Parts: sequence; C-alpha cells; structure tokens
Amino acid sequence: MRKQILKHLAFAAIVISAASLVSCGGNGQKSTKVKSTRAGINEVIIHINSNPDKLNPVTMTNSYSQQVSNDIFMSVLGLDNDSIGAIIPALAVARPTVTEVTDGEYKGGLKIDYELKPEAVWDNGTPVTGDDVAFTVKVYKNPKVDCEQGRPYYEFIKDVVVDPTNKKKYSIYTKDKYFLSELQSGITVLPAYNYDPDGLMAKFTIKDLNDPNKVKAFKSNPDIVKFADKFNGEYFARDPKGICGCGPYAVEKWEANQRVVLKRKANWWGDAYKGKQKGFEANPTRLIYEIIPDYNASLSALKGEKLDVHSALQGKDYIELSKDGKLSEKYNFYKPKDLSYNYMPMNMNNPKLNDVRVRRALAMLTDVDQIIDKITMGLAVKIAGPVSPYKDICNPNLKPTPYDPKKAEALLSEAGWEDTDGDGVRDKVLNGVRTKLEINLMIPAGSPAYEKMALLFQESCKKAGVAINIQVKEFTVMSDELQHHNFEMSSLGWGGVNYEDDPVQLWHTKSYNGGSNYCGFGDAKSDALIDKLRYELDKEKRKQMQMELQQMIVDAQPYVFMYSRLNRMCIHKRFDNAEPKIARPGFVASEFRLNKEFGQ
Repeated sequence: MRKQILKHLAFAAIVISAASLVSCGGNGQKSTKVKSTRAGINEVIIHINSNPDKLNPVTMTNSYSQQVSNDIFMSVLGLDNDSIGAIIPALAVARPTVTEVTDGEYKGGLKIDYELKPEAVWDNGTPVTGDDVAFTVKVYKNPKVDCEQGRPYYEFIKDVVVDPTNKKKYSIYTKDKYFLSELQSGITVLPAYNYDPDGLMAKFTIKDLNDPNKVKAFKSNPDIVKFADKFNGEYFARDPKGICGCGPYAVEKWEANQRVVLKRKANWWGDAYKGKQKGFEANPTRLIYEIIPDYNASLSALKGEKLDVHSALQGKDYIELSKDGKLSEKYNFYKPKDLSYNYMPMNMNNPKLNDVRVRRALAMLTDVDQIIDKITMGLAVKIAGPVSPYKDICNPNLKPTPYDPKKAEALLSEAGWEDTDGDGVRDKVLNGVRTKLEINLMIPAGSPAYEKMALLFQESCKKAGVAINIQVKEFTVMSDELQHHNFEMSSLGWGGVNYEDDPVQLWHTKSYNGGSNYCGFGDAKSDALIDKLRYELDKEKRKQMQMELQQMIVDAQPYVFMYSRLNRMCIHKRFDNAEPKIARPGFVASEFRLNKEFGQ
C-alpha cells in the first residue's frame, strides 16, 4: 500500500482468487534440520536486475526505482496487494468523501475531502499535513521539474484547499470528472521542509501553475528554475541524506551497481497501526536490493544462499531449481499470475516500419507458441493486445496473431519488399535509395531468455527474407534510446499494477515526447477516444471504450504482442508471511516475518 501511484499504468477492478497463487517446493513448511547460513538474520536480500535510476518519486522513471521507493515514501491512498482495484487508506484516516461540485468556481469537477492520520509525522517529528500534499502537487506542476511522464496524471487537480483550523484536513478540487480522480488524488507525499527549505514553491499557487499563460512565463522565473535545478539534481535522487519520506525505511547506503540498503526506522509512527490496518507491517531490520544485471550470476548468488528473493526466474531454471532437494529445503517456489506482458515495440515512424503490413508480417513471423514452450517452459499464456488477460477490461474478441510465415511473406511482397538481387534479403526503394529490409532489434544485456527469443525470431525472419540484427544493450541505454525514438525494434516487458489502465501515457500522441508512446501510435480519432474514456465515470461504458481502443491498437500493430508469464519466484523459508501477491513485483518484503525456529 506504500506503493506510489504509478505514472503510466493502471488496471481494472477485478479480484484474483487465492487459488491463482500456486506454490511448490516445501509448501511453506519450516524444517528444523536445515543448515542455513541465513538462519536468524532478519534482513531481506532482494535481487534486482539494474540500478534504480533515482529514488525521487516524482522524477524516477524505472520500475526498480519504484520497487525500492515503496517503503521509503507513503501515499495518501494505497492499493490492496492481494487484489485488483481495491483502494485502501494509507496516510489517510479513511477513503475520502467524493462529491460533485454543481456551482461556484469549481463547478463541473469533484471535491475530494481527506483527513490524514494524526500519528503521521516526518523524520524530524513534524506532522504530515495538507500543506505537504499541496506542495507535492505544485512540484508536479512546476514546468521545469523533470516529470514529463508523471505530470499528465495530475493535470486534473485544480486546487488543494487546506483547512486552516486543522492542517490534517484538506480538500482536492478537480477540473473535471477524471475516472481515476480518487485514486490519483491519493498522491505520494513529499515533505516540503526537506525538498523546499527556502519555500520557493510557496510563492506560487496551484491555480497559477494550472494557467497555461502563466506557466509559459514561469519557465524562466528564477524561483521556479532554482527550485527545479536542485530538485532534479543528484542530492534528492541518490544521496541518502536528501531522500526523505514518512515510510518505515530510510536509505542507509547506495553503492552504485552493487546494492541499495534500506534500514528500518527505530520509532516509525506507523507502528501504531500494525495488526490493525493492512499495509503497516514493517518487520525486517533491513531491505537490501542486490543489483545483479547478469542472470547467470544471480542464479549463482541464489544457489549460494546470498539472496532471499529472486523473481522472474526463467522457466527452465524455475522447474529445475524447485526440484533441487537441497535448494527447496531453504526456499519456497511460487508461480502466481502476473499482470505484466512481453512484447516487441516497433518504431512506426521508421521508413522500414511505417507500413502496417510490414509490422503485421513481423508479428506473423514471431512463433510465440515456440517461445513459450522453449523459453518459459509453458509458464506463460499468449496475449492478443495491450491489456493483461487477467483484467476485466481486456477485449475478449481479440485473438493472438497466428504464426503464419506464408501470409507474412505475402504481406511483405504486397508492401513492395522483394529480393531483387537474390542475396536472401528483401529490398525496396525508400526515398530514392534501394534499402535492405534489415531491422535492428534491441534487447537488454544479461538476459539469456531475451537472447534466445531474439535468436528464434531472427531465424524465422531470415527464412522470409528479413534480416534481424540483434543489439544487446544495458537497460538504462535502452530506456534512453526508446524515449528518444532512436530504435527500430526492441524486446521488452511492461510491468503491471493492480488498477484500471489510463491509456494516455502509453497511447496518446501527446505522450510521444516525454511519455511512453515510444512507437508513435495514434491519431486524432484514437486521441479523442482516450480523452473521452478518461472522463467517463460509468464503468461499463468506459469498459467498452477501453475495448474499442484495444482494437484500434491491434489494428495498427505498434507491438508484436507476445505473452503474459507467470511470475516464477522463490522466497527463503526462514520468513513467514511471505506469500506471493498479484501486485508487482509479486511480494511485499517489508511484511516478511522472521521464523526464529528455522534452521535451529
């Protein structure tokens, strides 16, 4: 529940039953005869593939930053990690009262009334108040702050009015009836005293920061610029002294490319709610995020009992390790459903890929069944579009693209790509130059699964006269290339959170620069549909719009949609209360309770 409301993903309200969480390898039984080097140690070592880019919840952009930040910062509202769409109070005393505004300056929007928990305080002992909420909203609306991915999700906030007689109470007024108004208004809160000690943002009102004409002028305002320069900098992004939230953990140290260590606060205010409200368990003394980009090295660390949690095991390894008697004595193995999916994005503005027939041909040259069988060992399901099959807004009429090399070749020929010189690679005149159908495919370094998938795809394409050049790059480099549209194809996975998708960040044309619309999908029609569904409060009507949008996306084929895998993971048996979750990343390490009898 301390998870920040993510900036670019959302999900629908359905509940995944406990029956979907499948475990093997010990069934949670604690053996008293196991010899373990980790017995009795109340610290959780968690494997992650890459460095967090930042630990600033406003400016961070990758999932590892999100994962590490979950227990440093707190939001006003959270989500139940065991279900989809279930909102629960975090900093708030209860879920807010939401009413429509029918007159006055806020007419046409919503009034969302909050009260914060009286015990909630910052690390310096001062209370968390509505003023901190208002400050955080101003940060997102500061035009010089590096939060292009997150800013659109707070455009709906028109004002924050704090009760002058009780700063724990405040009201958020919205511009309109955005369907995620309640959830998104439950913002992750920053302490103004730490992030703006000079009170620079106090000189501006939220109303001013919503005025396009004033915002244009603010871009050169010295106070706006001064605040943003420091806020965007290293001190608040990576320096433990500058990273400050009201969650149960603080950054003890960050060793770049090695680990991030979070230490449990001695007297955390949230302990008053332990056992009384979901989400306030904070049991381990430390959470250690071990950064191991190379997958094989991470397996060695697991086998050497140097990790307590390893998620996203490859299918073959998951099966073999879970059958390893010595390892399964120490670890429980789980394979819960995962809301993420794997796909290959294509740059629709690239001359070689701007014809939908070429993009569809590449999808038909992707043998997803073979990939699932050989790489995930069957621990995945095919997908047909851009929404997890486990969500109720997923369009049931969409069917996965079939593997059909003959049809793919016909589409390529129809699009004018023929092998005119007999070298085995199709070619075509583009902008007056005869061009080979050679496509660069970026994949992340250190992942044998992505490498195997790329090789299978490369071989299939070769038979059809398409040359695939595999480019292995570090994840941070890949992210930069994608954001600047400096790619042709890539292979990635979208992570998922457990509430309904707001498609603006991925699919609106305004998200092409600064958002996550890497492919360049969209036109006036799709934008209009996105804009309309975002302000439709009737869930059933909105569901139909979501499905219509999915059809438009599939028709344009910006991605090769592949599969949604089960989250193959293992957790050390010395911890109780460590069952897997439907919400990413599949576990909540702060809830783990040490079983002192294990290994004794």
